[in-house]
Amino acid sequence: MKLFAPILLFLSSLSAEIYDVSIPENDTASYNYADFRMWVNDSTDTLRGIYWFMHPNNGDSRNIVTDSTYQALVSEQDFALMGAHIFNMHMNTGIGDAVIAAMDSFAVLFRHDELEFIPFFVNGYSWGGQFGYHFTKWIPERVVGFITQKGGYHDTTDAGDAIEVPGLMFIGENDLPYRIENLTGIFLEHRPLGAKWILAMEQGTGHTQVTDYSFLNSFFNTITNLRLPDSVDVFQPIQLNTLPDTLGWVGDQNSWIIGSFDCYDGLIDSSSWFPSKNVGERWQYFVSEGEVNDTSECDGSVGIDIRIHVPTDFLLYHPYPNPFNPSTTLRFNIPSNTTKPVLINIYDIAGSVVKTVINERIESGYHEIQWNLTASSSGVYFVELRIGEKRLVQKLLFLK
Repeated sequence: MKLFAPILLFLSSLSAEIYDVSIPENDTASYNYADFRMWVNDSTDTLRGIYWFMHPNNGDSRNIVTDSTYQALVSEQDFALMGAHIFNMHMNTGIGDAVIAAMDSFAVLFRHDELEFIPFFVNGYSWGGQFGYHFTKWIPERVVGFITQKGGYHDTTDAGDAIEVPGLMFIGENDLPYRIENLTGIFLEHRPLGAKWILAMEQGTGHTQVTDYSFLNSFFNTITNLRLPDSVDVFQPIQLNTLPDTLGWVGDQNSWIIGSFDCYDGLIDSSSWFPSKNVGERWQYFVSEGEVNDTSECDGSVGIDIRIHVPTDFLLYHPYPNPFNPSTTLRFNIPSNTTKPVLINIYDIAGSVVKTVINERIESGYHEIQWNLTASSSGVYFVELRIGEKRLVQKLLFLK
């Protein structure tokens, strides 16, 4: 058993208490340092969980505990709020044991014995997201759910029981390719195994923190309500609810169309899984920037709200995947009143036409085409959709 000697610091406010705990290394650990700060609302009788925000590389998220917006969010769920200052994200250094030791110390300081057993919800940006994912893999039975935002060094080995922990994974359209490939690869490898995960690409952004708090908070609240049992003894290890596949909704990564599990007509194994329709719709709005609001067509027997989209706008969606190798999907809308031929050209960075994909009249509606670029060299390309004088362009990045 690893023993730790905590270092404690106490702060207070009128409505809550804040404590700091540091867990120094013992002779078997190599994580360098592990400093934690926690906030607990004085009006909370019994805590149900810990919302933990994790910092990017060389950062410090301890001041998150004074953020009134986060305080209000966690108080609604009877959660504590925690930030940290941690150097190492690899559990074999003993950092996971240090986290658990810190919870034991907080339990004494706050006089909330349940802190020894209640689960975590981890939201991490960049390096912090990687840490949260590794922590979830290490102790999945203690994690309600996790959010990882745009990190590029997540452990790519088998996730084990962590596939049952609902996760929200963000990538940025203009982020470095290795970051996009890292999380996308993990997602695609584990979804066929039943991973309860969402992959969300933020358009037009690079390595920035996600600020769509309605999406983030909806995921947290939904997961917390579903995963925590109605009646628990918080003074012993809690058995979190496992969510069945059929409970959720599913979203296509190419068309962004969502549907209930029972009537979804896309490829389940590569689609995002949502714990509710509401979360699915927020994902759909986020990834499409409000352009898409379709659900899969169904006979209505499961009582869903059917909204089949009839295009009235001329649209060229963001290709997916992007960056890509060797193929990507080109998606576009042709309005119902179109009579002219549709032209789709691919251009290289010099403006030369590489490929004419379409040059003909096609019926109105939503369309998607797979485009393969194995014979071309790596670099930036552009896809142009033209109907008469109307023209739309999207950028592509091919990595060979």
